Amino acid sequence: MKYIDRGGELVYVQPFAAKGVHFYGFLLPADAGVLQEKLCDRYLNEPSGGATKFRPAAPLVLLVFCKLDSLNSEAPPYSDYGWFAEQEAAIWVLTVDEQRETMLWAFPYIWVDNAYAMPMGREIYGFPKGLGTFNVPNSPQEANEFSVDALALKTFSPETEGTVERIIEVKRVLGEGATTEWDDIGGAGKAILETLGYGLEDGDFWGDLKLAYNSIEDLINGRVPFVFLKQFRDVADGTQACYQSIVEVTCKATKFYSGGLLSGQYEVNIADLASHPIIADLGLTGNKISPLLSYWTYFDFEIGPGVEIWKGQ
Repeated sequence: MKYIDRGGELVYVQPFAAKGVHFYGFLLPADAGVLQEKLCDRYLNEPSGGATKFRPAAPLVLLVFCKLDSLNSEAPPYSDYGWFAEQEAAIWVLTVDEQRETMLWAFPYIWVDNAYAMPMGREIYGFPKGLGTFNVPNSPQEANEFSVDALALKTFSPETEGTVERIIEVKRVLGEGATTEWDDIGGAGKAILETLGYGLEDGDFWGDLKLAYNSIEDLINGRVPFVFLKQFRDVADGTQACYQSIVEVTCKATKFYSGGLLSGQYEVNIADLASHPIIADLGLTGNKISPLLSYWTYFDFEIGPGVEIWKGQ
């Protein structure tokens, strides 16, 4: 069946191109058992009835803040309509698809400040995007504070009003400025692994050499595979899904400008909110966390059509 556009259409057609992506990553320790139960099993393995088999790659999550100078559709006629700036915050979790012996990033939480980016991400790919407001610095030299605020519920009760709350905040508590710089995206990936103390053949981290090779090859070639649970509530029974699938899509870096480690020491503060149980969902160590690694990159990317790994009947 053909998709019917309407006036004020919010969902354009893939592929999409992003230019000038200012990306800041903060690597946080997490509990692998919780990631298995509350991310891999809940959103990927159980919906498919065991047709998919995902596990966390490591007891780590990546907190990301980024600012996109522009994002536009590359599919005519939408490619001639215009472009949008965007800011976002997200939590990335590296997972292993054991059946296909490959690694993909999953997203338990993500917020954007763009009313076009939210439905396009949710309806086309399955990004669990919500709306938020942000503080994202313009350069790594100014990377002293990050934050995302969003509508939330502090507790669950009939009397609780939804209010705008500070969901996540990151502050530099010691040091200033950016330190090292990387020449290309492959060097960036290898430098991150080396900084964490993992060799390319470290079995404790990768699981096996084939996974290590596949993941490093993706990084060197600027490929970042994502996996999502894409679903829509049923109109007659909201506890059921009228559509549900496990979707894979690859984000491809088209140009790498620069990147490096952020100097100094950072502190991540996560709110305790009933509607956003981030700490419990990820098995984090508490509301205040010191990142294991803090870095930045500046690049362009393209994200195109995805594939359905599994589709519910």
